[in-house]
Amino acid sequence: MKKTIFTIMLMTVWVANLAAQSVEDLFKEFKDKANAEYIEIPKAMMSMASTFAKKDEGSDIIKRVSHLSILNIENDPQLCRDFSKRALSLSRNGYETMVNSNEDNEKTLILVKTKNENITEMVVLNIEPNECSLIQIKGKLRASDIDKLSN
Repeated sequence: MKKTIFTIMLMTVWVANLAAQSVEDLFKEFKDKANAEYIEIPKAMMSMASTFAKKDEGSDIIKRVSHLSILNIENDPQLCRDFSKRALSLSRNGYETMVNSNEDNEKTLILVKTKNENITEMVVLNIEPNECSLIQIKGKLRASDIDKLSN
């Protein structure tokens, strides 16, 4: 009996892990779809961008961003529904929820990974009936940087 219960529990965990999506899985699955725009900015491009930005426009923050990926889906309700189903099964393993909002047909989720006092990754997910977006920011951001960005 113990073996049966253990086997069932193990299979439940295994199936749950299979169903969970990573952020990279979402980008791979939806970036090439019609009505989807995908932009990826690697560290080299972020470094170049920081040289052109004025100090008061956040160049100090841009220097701490090592990678930026953006996926935006517009004017395709069915694709947004498909994206929403997949995105809501996003694996939160290692992430802390910073914001979770569900208002008037709009869902917003902001997840962060931290190391020491730095934010090493931020994922912003916004889902509306006709528009969805996924943003992933990697780097070494401080909480004060997030405050500056939100203002």
